[in-house]
Amino acid sequence: MSIAPGETSLRPTWLEIDPGAFRHNLERLRDAVGRQVAIYACLKRNAYGCGAGPIARAAVAGGADGLAVGNIDDAISIRRAGVTAPVMLYPTCLPEVATAVAEFDLTPTVSTPAEVESWATAFDGRRPVFAKFDVGLMRGGAQPSEFGALLARIAANPKLSLAGIYTHFHTYGGPEGAGYLEWQVARLREAVAAAQESGADIPFVMGSNSALVVQRPDLDLSGVDPGRLLYGVTPAGPLERKLQLRPALAAFRSRILFAKTITSVPDDERLSPFPARIGMRIGVLPVGWGDGLPRRFRDGARALVQGRPVPILNPVHLEHLRLDLSAHPEAVPGDEVTLIGRQGTDAITLEEVEAAWGLDGLSLLAGLRDHLRRDYGGAEAT
Repeated sequence: MSIAPGETSLRPTWLEIDPGAFRHNLERLRDAVGRQVAIYACLKRNAYGCGAGPIARAAVAGGADGLAVGNIDDAISIRRAGVTAPVMLYPTCLPEVATAVAEFDLTPTVSTPAEVESWATAFDGRRPVFAKFDVGLMRGGAQPSEFGALLARIAANPKLSLAGIYTHFHTYGGPEGAGYLEWQVARLREAVAAAQESGADIPFVMGSNSALVVQRPDLDLSGVDPGRLLYGVTPAGPLERKLQLRPALAAFRSRILFAKTITSVPDDERLSPFPARIGMRIGVLPVGWGDGLPRRFRDGARALVQGRPVPILNPVHLEHLRLDLSAHPEAVPGDEVTLIGRQGTDAITLEEVEAAWGLDGLSLLAGLRDHLRRDYGGAEAT
């Protein structure tokens, strides 16, 4: 296996990540939005569990104009991986870390005039910042009544320059959400127009997430910052852009620790941890809900052993999982088990996982724990 630098886990449970798939997805997005729209690849949550450094290299190789992260630690990992592309920090840290922000050439977000002053005071030299506008998500960003003052404060400060403005739309599916989205869009456009009329120089405006990139091409604006889409997870709902995507998470695998045949069960079956029966053969894996699996699988959940399907048994433990090997007596300790991905002629797809695990694709990726070993196949950004 080709393991990312610094990852030395000896536990026989690992992820197989395909940076080439991420690059492919970004290139398909570029085909859709054109060269006139900047793409800031969203690498939140350690690149959605796929590893910020290797995925950042794949993003740059695929033509990303910049990267966006929600954790400054991920941004530093990206820089230490040798990536020099612009990195935008969503609200993630306080001005007290301004020295690190400058050292690693990161661009923070400001949402209030007070933040403008705090960052300017903390920086030793002139630095760019992004201004965030709150269209209604009520999280980070300046509200409409404060936005003009925010931009004016940035413009007046000799230690800051405006890299651009962005927002995060509060998107909903279904017809009841359409009017709400249009209300948010109108708020953004009105705020930008008012700022420009007052003399503000706004070089860049960005707002579309993965859902809006494929549902509302008219909202591309100056740039887009999609996340899940680049990892091969298509947002739900009607699509104006249909992209041929590949999953960045190619496989989730483990190995059988031991197997045994059940020789006794409680008289009261309710006392058994699962519906056990005498003669049943089970295998135990070193993987559990502490690694990102659900606490309970839905009926029909399966894994692959020696290319053949085997039932997964509930409950899931913190670091262990049982399989029903009764129909496969040839399975032995050390055999590779595929929870996601292809094995032999069979495959467990992301769509199957979403149904059987009760997790949508975004939650699955974001829930993958960082302690899991990641295999990048020897070609991290090609």
